[in-house]
Amino acid sequence: MPYRVFISHGWTDKWVAAQMARSIKDIGGDAFIDFFDIKKGDRIETKIQVELPKCDELVVLLTPWSVRRNWVWTEVGAAWGLGKRIVGVLYGLSFQDIEREHGGMAALGPTNCLGLEDFDIYVSELRTRV
Repeated sequence: MPYRVFISHGWTDKWVAAQMARSIKDIGGDAFIDFFDIKKGDRIETKIQVELPKCDELVVLLTPWSVRRNWVWTEVGAAWGLGKRIVGVLYGLSFQDIEREHGGMAALGPTNCLGLEDFDIYVSELRTRV
């Protein structure tokens, strides 16, 4: 089974998340992303509970929209509880914004976050795990 990355994002950021998934697939990895892998009629929470443990790591796209989504933080917390590698990708906000407006980063910090403009660095590092 290929190395699998769970991509957490807010619905508003669907296009960016899809580009992230394509980059992961281009290097031979697999990406779980809701709008590709959850079909109409599937129970979202059940699908996430089944799929997240199967993934090797979680990438979370943190934007002004996604940080307001309970599911994003639930997925981060679940990945943390499962001992998964977690990588945050910041776009349109900073650590300070999240600290000030949303109560902090919790399981995320400077060592496991990067800006979207550096996503290619993440993909390059991911290639060694794939």
